[in-house]
Amino acid sequence: MKASQSTINDFFSMGSTMFSIPTYQRNYTWKKHNCTKLLEDIISISRNKKTHFMGSITYVIHLKDQENSLMQLQEFVIIDGQQRITTMMLLLKAIETKASDEIKEEIAKLLSLTRGQKLRLKPIKSDREAFDLVMSNRLRDIQGSSKIKENYQFFLKELDSYLQKGYAIEEIYRAFLRLKIVGIGLELGDDDPQVVFESINATGVQLTGLDLIRNYLMMGEDSTRQDWLYETYWIPLEEWLGVKDLNEFIITYLRIYYEDRLKEEEREIYYLLKSHHREHFPNDIEALMADMRGYGRIYQVFLEGHHNGLERSDVSSQDLAHLRKAIGILVQIKFGVAKPFVLRCARDFEEGRLGYDDFYEILQILVSYYVRRSVCKEPTMALNRILYTLYNSLGEVCATNLKQFLGKQFGRGIFPNDDRIKDAFATRNAYSLKSVCKFILLEIEKLSNAEPPREEELEVEHFYPQSPTQEWRDMVGEEYVEFEDKYLNTFGNLTLTGQNQKLSNKSYDEKIQLLDSHSSLHLNDYFINNTDSWGISEVLSRAQHLAESFCEIEIFKDLPKDYRIRELRKSLDSDLTFVKLSRISLPNGEKHYARNGSYLAKAVIDYLLENAREAFETYTSEYLPRYIYRDSAQAGARRRDGTLVVPFEKAGFYFVSNAALKSVGSNLKDLVQGCKLDPSAFVIE
Repeated sequence: MKASQSTINDFFSMGSTMFSIPTYQRNYTWKKHNCTKLLEDIISISRNKKTHFMGSITYVIHLKDQENSLMQLQEFVIIDGQQRITTMMLLLKAIETKASDEIKEEIAKLLSLTRGQKLRLKPIKSDREAFDLVMSNRLRDIQGSSKIKENYQFFLKELDSYLQKGYAIEEIYRAFLRLKIVGIGLELGDDDPQVVFESINATGVQLTGLDLIRNYLMMGEDSTRQDWLYETYWIPLEEWLGVKDLNEFIITYLRIYYEDRLKEEEREIYYLLKSHHREHFPNDIEALMADMRGYGRIYQVFLEGHHNGLERSDVSSQDLAHLRKAIGILVQIKFGVAKPFVLRCARDFEEGRLGYDDFYEILQILVSYYVRRSVCKEPTMALNRILYTLYNSLGEVCATNLKQFLGKQFGRGIFPNDDRIKDAFATRNAYSLKSVCKFILLEIEKLSNAEPPREEELEVEHFYPQSPTQEWRDMVGEEYVEFEDKYLNTFGNLTLTGQNQKLSNKSYDEKIQLLDSHSSLHLNDYFINNTDSWGISEVLSRAQHLAESFCEIEIFKDLPKDYRIRELRKSLDSDLTFVKLSRISLPNGEKHYARNGSYLAKAVIDYLLENAREAFETYTSEYLPRYIYRDSAQAGARRRDGTLVVPFEKAGFYFVSNAALKSVGSNLKDLVQGCKLDPSAFVIE
């Protein structure tokens, strides 16, 4: 690194030296107040022969061969100070228009390398045309708005004003040449431009993560190479994705390589991309950019309204459209966490490692997995760990392996089965699911209606209104409080309609009449044909009807039983750690809700008292198991965090256990075996 102080005159007049603004830098953006300050500083020293420090300019030094010359050209690629140097060139050109022929000749040597044939400054592409037109005195040819044009015209006007006040153009010019800067030259091999740039950026106006990434990818190259990399790899990404989606793409791209280790802060993403370069594409920035471009082109398939992003010559356009539509559904239901896995599958598909049938089935499985989990209120955060690592977890990526993998999940990662779906349809606040709820109802409609209205024309509507009249409450009766608390927003009370404002909180009879007269949706035939009033029993009946329809839809299909290895084997004979409880199937075929350890203990012990009471009393009396308490005071003393106490007061005892499911299950297993029964006959669902 070489740092030296010099005047503008010395810096601009270096022989065979040009200044290049890197193609990845931001547009020229200096505002009028910046230009005013610069000119005022120059005027202030124009009559006292003093100097003024302008700041620093940092650049990377490259040597380039010149056409028709044996001499090499010294190129300073500016990494900090590009706004300042561009403005000074514009001011210098404005001074030239008002100067004597002698001064004009001097300025021409500062602005150009060789007698006006080649300009000394090469701005970025978006500013280059306007800058070149200003330098060639063709201001009127500049089309549209341009900061280059605006600031040049500002300088012309302000110079006229100062000349009218008695300042001489030569005084202003000589003061301009006396401005001082510190030039910081970095040499490749000896200095790391990116480290210097990061240090500069940390103290000034901070760039976005995307700016930092773009700069990093091209900073070490000369201007010709930068232009080529920018045009070949970066510009396509910007054109395909735009700034917002390009940011999202880079996060998704890095997830392919770093899975759940990525933290989504801007600086973290930037530093991880640098690590990615070193680890996966050492010393080959072009290979890294080519990899990003390849995934970026495919990423278009996630963007709304795009019909690009998935190509394969041996697959029909119709099949490609089916795949794009399936991926569009994942976007529609906001299953963003699946993007890295799907993007990697899409590339495998394009390169022939994944067939059409497998890929399409994989997409359907993912839709079903996410929708079922949403319906059953499974935590979405649990999907991060599963989905980000899914590609490598499968080994060979195919639909069969995906079904086997998801079938083994339990606890927070479970793939809910049809029984859980039917339970959830009765009680789930479906209205809170928004896009998922609407998607489910529309797919149910499609079961019997081949040509339903367009989705954008439909809204989710409450049959029993959100703001019910007294007439509605009278129809439901004394249970209306329970109805509004538990069932108002459930699937059974929701439908689709394009008549929301017309239906609103109209009475039951009025809604039935409007639906009969104006609704073409088969979904609403249920209200017309199957009800003559509305209450809890009716809403539960419709929820069951919708749940059964849901389970018939191909895109929502349950996993085949053969793949549900963990689910089939879970019983009181199993380790219940991480098991997500829903209900228990008893040896007599009865099923009971068992949402937690307390419900589980109640269901099992009630069964034993009814079906094996003599064995139960013999075992608990003779062996005195530690989890059975006869004394209410002792049981009450154990009622604290972490301890489960389930009363069986009519039978005169309490079940007391550590609340962890593993402990509850182990104690119940011991009790069942003590009653000479098989714990594997008590199946956990």
